[in-house]
Amino acid sequence: MKPLFTLVALLGTYTFAQAQTVQVENNRLPQDNHWTYFTGRYDISIKSGDQVIPATLNLRMKRDSIVWFTVSANMGIQIQVAKGLLLRDTLHLADIYHKEYYVVPVADASRYLSIPVGVKQIQNLFVGQPLVDTCSRQTLPNGPFDAVLSNNLLCYTTQSDPLLIKSHFGAPTLEASDLSQLRLTEISSPNNQKDKAAVEHNQWLDVSKESNGDFKTLPMELKITATTAQETAQVDLTLTTARYDAIPSYPFKIDDSYKRQTLPLK
Repeated sequence: MKPLFTLVALLGTYTFAQAQTVQVENNRLPQDNHWTYFTGRYDISIKSGDQVIPATLNLRMKRDSIVWFTVSANMGIQIQVAKGLLLRDTLHLADIYHKEYYVVPVADASRYLSIPVGVKQIQNLFVGQPLVDTCSRQTLPNGPFDAVLSNNLLCYTTQSDPLLIKSHFGAPTLEASDLSQLRLTEISSPNNQKDKAAVEHNQWLDVSKESNGDFKTLPMELKITATTAQETAQVDLTLTTARYDAIPSYPFKIDDSYKRQTLPLK
């Protein structure tokens, strides 16, 4: 069960070359996509210590409403090991292999993982939007138009107590209108230097024709690197198939053979 929580925990670390403070005239988020539904299938590789677990993630999302998923392990044959349903206020998570399930309020999950976790954050992870709006005037701690140029990426920073969150965008120029795709998100805590987080978005593909304009581009590859005081883990996801039409159902049923559990102590 632990790798499943690692998948959404987003704990990792990165270092960068010397940064340069710049002024941006019209800071704002890159233009959002206009999607309502998304269905995706991802190949997954979960690396924890010397262990590598290949898996497949099936994902269905309705914008700002539902995230439904199943996880299947590749053991010669596909064996479904987990399924989940994330609603605006509650996460339902079933460990099929151990016949256990969890019903966790979103607020409790956020406190347990020490990061903001909800429908919007998880959906933004897959569609390549910032997990937290680091570009808005009201959230920038050093003024509305401050940004940092680091390794040719334009970086916005915000404080989401108790976290420091940085969003790195591709920036051909220093004009906000030229901001391109989100490339890297860093999450750290000034109060806990051992636990950090990084999410990479790579291999952006133009899918405007296939999605009838719902999406302009989508990241084909995601990498989540996780480091705590006790362990390091990495989750690589590669999008293999995608659909954008309306989703009729999000099946999630728990029978009497499952034992309800609570989150383990940290």
